[in-house]
Amino acid sequence: MEFKGFVKNYLNTGAVQTNDPESNQQIFVANLFSFIGYSITFLMGVSAFIREDRLLGAVLLIASLLFFSSHLVLRSKRFTNPYKFSANLVTRSLMLLMIYLVYTGGVNGTGPLWIYIVPPVALFFGGMRKGTRNLGLFVLVISLLMFYPNNEWLGTSYTFEFKSRLIYSFLTVSALFALYEYVRENSFNRLQAMNQKFEKQAMRDPLSGLLNRRGMREQFQQEFDRSQRYNNDLTVMMCDIDHFKVVNDKYGHDKGDEVINSLATIFKSELRKQDSLARWGGEEYLFLLPETNGIHGMKLAEMLRTKIEKIQYKQDDKIFSVTVSIGLHQMTSTDTINQGITKADTNLYKAKEQGRNCCILD
Repeated sequence: MEFKGFVKNYLNTGAVQTNDPESNQQIFVANLFSFIGYSITFLMGVSAFIREDRLLGAVLLIASLLFFSSHLVLRSKRFTNPYKFSANLVTRSLMLLMIYLVYTGGVNGTGPLWIYIVPPVALFFGGMRKGTRNLGLFVLVISLLMFYPNNEWLGTSYTFEFKSRLIYSFLTVSALFALYEYVRENSFNRLQAMNQKFEKQAMRDPLSGLLNRRGMREQFQQEFDRSQRYNNDLTVMMCDIDHFKVVNDKYGHDKGDEVINSLATIFKSELRKQDSLARWGGEEYLFLLPETNGIHGMKLAEMLRTKIEKIQYKQDDKIFSVTVSIGLHQMTSTDTINQGITKADTNLYKAKEQGRNCCILD
């Protein structure tokens, strides 16, 4: 179990909870490839020294060191984006090693057979656009080396048939991996867009388009933390449509929905960008007013109240209007979010008890 835990921690080096799942997955693969890369190149480098091929052995050991360095980068806190640096180091080190193997032929001319590792690595770490660009550059370089007249740019020699088939097969493999990466990226982007859409829907009231309770609580938490950090004023208002059941019973639920949407539009038009508004219940609205004390919140509440009572609605040949009651509370240093909402709600009921169509600030 200890060994399993060690391996898991090693492969997740650099992964943090604040990253999205895709980023942490890429970091996991970067650590895995780094481990495989420096292990294999180290063993092959030692093997080359045993065969007394010192130049190839030295190059392989240098590659092993570079692959290991890509893992160390993920451990470092000196880089603003360690994964990006590590991915670039892995990709470029691999490409340079493959170019060297093509140039020298490796062991008995088998070096070029390793180049098929390049497409999946380049496309995974670089994405479709950057990965394809890197592959194009890689193909250009090895093609120039292999097809330059009389093998003058090579440290070994290959037959024309071997070189042409190597390039054709490499391009085929690259195209297949590029197609896979294209499909993967599109699927991921569609899934991400769907998740964002559903997340947005989960935060919004379907009727009014305002934040719902969940959305407002998240917004409240952010503003509350900010007000605590910078010692800023923060006022919460709870608003309720008076006798709303009468509207539904007398004029129908469709007209009731119209009233709810109408008030939501009026409220939004009078708020600042930093203010937040939610449909808290059936006919209840919750306002969050950052950098606003209770007195200024009361002025806004009175303005909204008087504006709403002047609006007339028409249903067939009948004309009617609605009023609202509002309870306000200025958050204190000892309040919790729930306490702040409860105090605003308590003041709302006080406004109801005092005859409705009024605003109460504690």
